[in-house]
Amino acid sequence: MKEASNPIPAGRLQRAASSQKTHVSRFRQVLARHALTMASIAIICLLLPSIQTALFSSLDNLFRNPLKYLLWDLIVATFIFGFLKYTKREINLRQLIWVGYLFTISVVEEIAFRLSLPLLITSEVTGISFFWIGALISNLLFATIHYFTLRWKLNACIFTFLGGMGFSRMLDTTGDLTAVILLHWAVTFLNTPTPPRNSK
Repeated sequence: MKEASNPIPAGRLQRAASSQKTHVSRFRQVLARHALTMASIAIICLLLPSIQTALFSSLDNLFRNPLKYLLWDLIVATFIFGFLKYTKREINLRQLIWVGYLFTISVVEEIAFRLSLPLLITSEVTGISFFWIGALISNLLFATIHYFTLRWKLNACIFTFLGGMGFSRMLDTTGDLTAVILLHWAVTFLNTPTPPRNSK
């Protein structure tokens, strides 16, 4: 019991913790704290017909040319596993699950924070008509959630906000959600290439 109260020093992304209990060190903690939060937001948004319509519209390029995006998907996957091989990281089942999780969370986060929330904020209901106000608010929320669910440092959350704004810009310019998701997957992998190490 005494060991559990020992303070945990700050990591590359995560703030120092007063004890092991508050430190995010297990994959199941990431799922329960972060993935569940993000998925809940995305699911609630997708219940709205206007968001469903926007989602299908943003996936139009994928429906028109699926082989092109399959190729891009394979390119990103090859990059990811090439990186793991080059950096001499073990490619086992746990690592494969982590890579799959990063893809899934990229899909969820892009649907929620780059597509849905900016549209809902800049709607007739709110009276806001400028898309970038919606993107700004949505990405601030996106970064703030990382601060609390994953206990990321403030500087990491600032970069998360800036990256989110970049993804918003890409989606606004191209209208191609699939391309944004694939880029998000690659960037997220480079930021967190391996799962939490503590498997207890």
